[in-house]
Amino acid sequence: MKSEAPKAKKPRKRRWTRKLIALIFLAVAAYFWANSDLAPTRVHEYAAHVTNFLNENPVYRSVVAYVANLLSGSRTSGAPAVQAHAPQAPSVTLNVIGRVNLATERDYIGRVEAVQTVQLKPQIAGQIAEVHFKEGSIVKSGQVLFSIDSRQYQATVDLRKADLAGAEANYNRALKYRDRLKAADKRSVSASDLDAAESDVLQGKAGVDLAKASLRLAQIDLDHTKVTAPIAGRIGAAFFTKGNYVTPAGAQPLAVIVQVDPIRVVFALSDRDYLDSYAQFKSSEDVYNAKILLSNGAEYPFTGKRDFEENAMDERTGTMTIRLGFKNEGSLIPGAMVRVRTRPANAHAAIVIPQEAILADAQGDYVYVVDAENVTRQRRVNLGAEEGATREVVSGLSEGERVVVYGLQSIRPEMKVTPKR
Repeated sequence: MKSEAPKAKKPRKRRWTRKLIALIFLAVAAYFWANSDLAPTRVHEYAAHVTNFLNENPVYRSVVAYVANLLSGSRTSGAPAVQAHAPQAPSVTLNVIGRVNLATERDYIGRVEAVQTVQLKPQIAGQIAEVHFKEGSIVKSGQVLFSIDSRQYQATVDLRKADLAGAEANYNRALKYRDRLKAADKRSVSASDLDAAESDVLQGKAGVDLAKASLRLAQIDLDHTKVTAPIAGRIGAAFFTKGNYVTPAGAQPLAVIVQVDPIRVVFALSDRDYLDSYAQFKSSEDVYNAKILLSNGAEYPFTGKRDFEENAMDERTGTMTIRLGFKNEGSLIPGAMVRVRTRPANAHAAIVIPQEAILADAQGDYVYVVDAENVTRQRRVNLGAEEGATREVVSGLSEGERVVVYGLQSIRPEMKVTPKR
């Protein structure tokens, strides 16, 4: 019997032809999808790679163009295959660079603070005889607020006056006796008598000085029976009333006075904001044109003036405490919380760009600039402070240039783009 001949294997060329046809079909499908409005950004990137590959391989490009024309119905019978469409330029959104005033408003949380606060305490011990003010009222400097029973202190003053009169009498007698000794015949007056007379004069003078000092102390104690306001301001509650016995050693004050006009507003400035304005803080001029918003949302009518800054950063929060002085018409109450709205006193015009336009690599920050022919150029930039959604550009860009804001993922340097309108 004749052995059957082995079956011939199918040539491998046919299998590679099928794979090539499938690849071409997928490439054409991707090409049409990429040029439609439904394709996402990453398909655009894939289509761009496919288009570059076809441009570098004319044979594949001709085959794809032929199949594309068949699928689109653009090929007529007997007409030669048309060439593939040119790659579409990516669409990008541009921002025209301009100069803006960086003296932007910023809000901070502030607290109202009295410039002066005084706790009234008695300087002498005694019983309160009278309270001379209405609690919560405005008092003037020097106004009598409390009276302490003065009878004992008045008696002490009278006693010290009597002591002074006696000391002056002794002093006058010693003076007259010394003068008589000096006027007498020197042979009748011994040197020891004259020395004793001189000593009596000096002791008399010292006695007068001592009596005068004691009288002044007694008078001071008598004056302290009238407790007066050392500053003008609003007085609070009276912690002691008529009949209470008070002493200088007591921990509780008689009352508290806070100055209300002028008044301060205190807020914390971040270390970065402080350093950005350090040149202005070094000067004696106002750094901010500051206004405040009250807790009910009303804007306070007066502008704050620079008072002073702390001499050290708060190590817990990394902030600098700033104090502004305000004229107070009564609506600013010490301890109240307000919103401080600041605007730099000196205008600062600078070039700013949206933060979305900024890219970075190992060499630093850069942006894509589009020239008059709509070709992208990579441009290195030096950036400054952040201003909300924008960033200041210190150098690298000029006013009027166009930078790419959206569509950065699909562009490269020296690429033709289509700006969106």
